[in-house]
Formats: sequence, C-alpha cells, structure tokens
Amino acid sequence: MDIYKAIKKERLHLKMFLIIMVIIGSVLPLILIVTGLTTIFYTSYVVFIEILIIISIIIKMNAYKVEYRYSSNRLIFKVGILSKESLIICDKVILVHTNKSDYDLEIVLVTSVKFKNRGLRLIDPNVLKRYPQIAEEYNVVKQINPQRDYYLQVIKRGGLKKYLLLDSIYRNCVKATYTDDSIQNIKIARGQLIV
Repeated sequence: MDIYKAIKKERLHLKMFLIIMVIIGSVLPLILIVTGLTTIFYTSYVVFIEILIIISIIIKMNAYKVEYRYSSNRLIFKVGILSKESLIICDKVILVHTNKSDYDLEIVLVTSVKFKNRGLRLIDPNVLKRYPQIAEEYNVVKQINPQRDYYLQVIKRGGLKKYLLLDSIYRNCVKATYTDDSIQNIKIARGQLIV
C-alpha cells in the first residue's frame, strides 16, 4: 500500500475513534438522567467511565501526533502531545537506523552535538546492547574520532507519519550514514517499495 494512502486511512481511523468516544461519553450521562438512576453508585460509575474515555483519547492522540519542519540546516520535530520540541542539526547527524516497521517504526538518530534537545542521551554500552545493529557502524565512527561524545535519540511515537519524518531526515541529513533497515524504510516512504 502507498504510504500516503496508509496515512490517510490512519487519520480516518483516528477520527472514527474520536467520534465514537465522544458519542459514548455524551450518551452515558444522558442515559443516566433519562432513566432516573441518579444514585451515588451509578453516578460515580459513569464519572469513572468518563475519566477512562478521556484518558484513552489522550493516549491515542499522543501516540499518533508528530510535527516536524526543516529550516536552515535544523530539523525541529515534536513527537506526541505533551512533549517539547526537539532540535537536530542536520550536519551533525552521524548515523540513522530504524527498527521494526509499520506503526511500530522506531527511528534511531546518532548525533555528535547535544543542542537544545533533552531527548538526546549519551551513548553507553547498554544502548549498544539494546541496538546491536548500530554497534558496528558506531564503532567505525568512534574509531575515527575517539575523544568525541555521541548522543542518541529514539523516535517511537507518530504512527505512519514517522515515514515522512524519516524521508525528511534522509533529504536533509546528507552527511549521515544510513543502515540497511533505514534504507528499506526510506524506500517505503518514497513509494519505491510497496508493503
């Protein structure tokens, strides 16, 4: 399926979910009032269900929200509702790797500069155990410049829009090294490979 059609279908499913949750959230109190069952037990039960509906809407919106823009060698993106914007300087991206595919896609960025980005964390042996695919490429980069510190950011949320973010990273971070998995996902994002 084409990635743009899949994103459109994902947006439609999200809208349907929100509409159903709003209908359920508005019908339950009406049913309670119409039936006349306004005892403390039923009222507290409906309030509890309303809170669960609101929590599920927030979680769903947080999982599928991703915004990004590129301006003057800086890629600024926000993943999720409650998170802050992250800034990546494109010339300083060393390595790009992806794990999994479809909705569970994880984009792993390795950069040499930590600048206005709280999502970056220093690469240590535990990170290399968690992502063994980047260990070989990282060791090559580390041998070239051993005294430099490198930082990692993992982008997990965003649904299928992460493919468009990955394509934007590929277009703008020209000095980066891309793993085979990331190249396959870039082909999916550009429509060269249909899944």
